[in-house]
Amino acid sequence: LNYIFEIMRENQSFLLSKDKGKQTCDEVVELCNDAIDEVYIFAKRKDATEEFAKLALLSFIFHVLMPQSNALYVNLLLGNIPACFTELRLMTESLAKCYLADIKFPEQGFFQEKLRLLEKERVSTSKLLEGFDKQAVVLWGQLSQEWVHTKGIMDRVVTQIAQKSGVPGWALAIPMSYTDDDMNMAEELGQKVSQFRTLLKATIDKWKSNIPKEPM
Repeated sequence: LNYIFEIMRENQSFLLSKDKGKQTCDEVVELCNDAIDEVYIFAKRKDATEEFAKLALLSFIFHVLMPQSNALYVNLLLGNIPACFTELRLMTESLAKCYLADIKFPEQGFFQEKLRLLEKERVSTSKLLEGFDKQAVVLWGQLSQEWVHTKGIMDRVVTQIAQKSGVPGWALAIPMSYTDDDMNMAEELGQKVSQFRTLLKATIDKWKSNIPKEPM
């Protein structure tokens, strides 16, 4: 454990010392703060318990956005870049599905039933996302093809060997210390997190207009 914490501290210092690394750290930390802000807002509502059982997107905020945004930050400090992109993909997909579940099945009183009915439609995730938001389709598709699917991961390894004459650290062991060769990937992560944060805010703002505006 001491070794793991040492690597995390080293990686944090290294990232903050680089412009690209600092921008990415800032975006990830702000994503964590976004989650905390939304949890706080809804936890104060008088009917929070009832809404928690009914609203799928509220469940997303508490059970996906909150833990996965924090996990993303932990994996960033561990040098586990692929896991960061995987978590971002999960958040993107879950945001879309939970939003659509609430919009399509408002009469249902339990969020799990809404999600079951959405799955029952047997629409592919890509088609579902097309009906949700065009930017979400692009983001989800890029994350899937470039970081989650096997070919995308292997292509990353081969490309870095060809361009940098070395295997990326995350493809050898975790935790792993960052080097300058990793900063382009860190920058890419920061850009994708920024895109997701924009999508998250727009989606929650739209969704809030469809739920009762009762006193906090």
